[in-house]
Amino acid sequence: MAGYWERVLARRTSRRRAIAAAGAAGAGAAILAACGGGDETSSGPKDTSGLVSEIVDTSKSAKQGGQLKWYQTSEPNHFDGQAQGQAQLNVYNGLAYGSLVQNKPGYKEPSSNTEVVGDLAESWEVSPDKLTVTFKLRQNVKWHNKPPVNGRAFDSEDVVKNWERYVSLPSNNRAANANSFNPNAPIVSVTAPDKSTVQYKLNKPTSFFFQRLATMITGEAGSQYPKEALAGTFDPRTAQIGTGGFIQEKYTPSVGFTYRRNPDYWNKDEPRAGALEIPIISDPAQGLAQLKAGNIFTFAVPQTDILTVKKEAPAIAMYRSIIAGANPAAIIGFGWLPLPDGQRSPFLDIRVRQALSLSFDRDAFIDTFSNVSRFEAEGLPVETFYYTAQAYLPDVWLDPRSKDFGPNAFFYTYNPSEAKKLLSAAYPSGFPEIESKFISGPQFGLDHQQQVEVLHQYAREVGFKIKPQPIDYNLEYLPKIVTQQGKFHGWAFRFGATSSADPLDFYIWRYWSKSGPTSGSLGFGGQDGSLGDQSGDPDVDSLIEKGYAELDPAKRNAIIHDLQRHLARQQYGVSRPGTASQFILAWPALGNAQVFQGDSRCNPAGAPGGPYTWWVDDTKAPLKA
Repeated sequence: MAGYWERVLARRTSRRRAIAAAGAAGAGAAILAACGGGDETSSGPKDTSGLVSEIVDTSKSAKQGGQLKWYQTSEPNHFDGQAQGQAQLNVYNGLAYGSLVQNKPGYKEPSSNTEVVGDLAESWEVSPDKLTVTFKLRQNVKWHNKPPVNGRAFDSEDVVKNWERYVSLPSNNRAANANSFNPNAPIVSVTAPDKSTVQYKLNKPTSFFFQRLATMITGEAGSQYPKEALAGTFDPRTAQIGTGGFIQEKYTPSVGFTYRRNPDYWNKDEPRAGALEIPIISDPAQGLAQLKAGNIFTFAVPQTDILTVKKEAPAIAMYRSIIAGANPAAIIGFGWLPLPDGQRSPFLDIRVRQALSLSFDRDAFIDTFSNVSRFEAEGLPVETFYYTAQAYLPDVWLDPRSKDFGPNAFFYTYNPSEAKKLLSAAYPSGFPEIESKFISGPQFGLDHQQQVEVLHQYAREVGFKIKPQPIDYNLEYLPKIVTQQGKFHGWAFRFGATSSADPLDFYIWRYWSKSGPTSGSLGFGGQDGSLGDQSGDPDVDSLIEKGYAELDPAKRNAIIHDLQRHLARQQYGVSRPGTASQFILAWPALGNAQVFQGDSRCNPAGAPGGPYTWWVDDTKAPLKA
């Protein structure tokens, strides 16, 4: 496998570097053109391949019923979504449980992740001082008809008891949400003036508060569990009883799940599928085979295989997609503890962090894993996106290839000679060997290990000495990396879910020194490079705190742009190089594919929408030839 990826990368690298050989001035323009950068029209690149299907809203003709054949790559350790975050539980959690509000999906385009719509709450008011939010609960909402809850009505006591249970659990992100555990966390109290009213008291105006309640990410504050979970008569670890649109009917470990439509769901138009079949498919080859056979309606096909699968099974529809969200999938988080031999962490030296970023050939990486060259050759519309401190998200992402980014864009260029100089200046006798920790399972994508391998190769070319260390997601990554705020040695490929989808909240979670001990903070030791004080970068903290209460979208976006510019130089965490337009395959029987994007209830990245808004069209392939 290592040899395969080295050959693939070499082919992609030679193509991109051949452009550079034509001359520096011309190369910049050529690369931008090849990568979809530069001054393109607002409509973006055009499809000349004839392979891309139009996104069609078929909601008006949608029928209820049918068996929707989906899949997932992994299964949870347990079903308690209020406990420590589990990436593999997030989707299942959103199927069964509800939240007071939902993220407003984008219509045929990515969501901005800044607006919400009602779910278990039908309306709300914010006090003039912006410190009290009063929710009016939706009437006639019922819990799933399972003992001991037995389909009773949802009311404000559930919300209050749900919050009490959430803050009672030590292994979640309560310190980022509950003011009682962290004076900088926003939620002071949750009370119920009457059965249909809930009030949240905040410690200060909080621009991202509603998105905190919209998230269905496990370990966060959005999911609403019944009061029986606090009372102990219902164990959420072993079963699911929620208000969501799907009821878990069957679970066979290592095999899969069956969910059925909740007949008492408050939205009578959703979900439309009568049943949802979810086999566990962690092997890419098996997934491709099941998709081509029509046994599942969609699969996260690696971009390198998309065209092959489309040509082998031409009846499958192919949709263009841009995966959007502030959180970059995979960021190299540095360990600030001394190395095993007692040397101080090399990553306290800014030159080392900058050298790593400069070692990444972003164009070649994106070309390799997003299949850019082949897509372009086929006439497919492709845009590329360099990741900064954040990933691509409309309006808030600042392209480091644009003139607006400023001089710190240099640290996102591919410059191995400068990287070698920086590393040599920091370590004249040679860089010490460090451990590179990355998970060994499928939780972060089926090609995660291959991406890690390529980034290791880039780093080694400029002088980094790396000892790869695969680790188990549950046994090592969760307890020893994700919650430790840099209290390890070496570096680790870190993922994790932000406290909400809000773009500023991403920086609060990842970079604010006051986020709390269970946040995803990178835990950097301060601008002076001191070890262990976790005092943070005062410039970063100042910008985040300026945006905390800023409700004007344009002003918030400007603050986030400044954060990206500043963090480009500091490189407290080095993001994955970037991505490009994606192409998603789905059988035509999957109605409303790609129509509603960013549904916080259950809309994983790389899926053509989510099961709440899909429907089963039995007049189309593979259900009908």
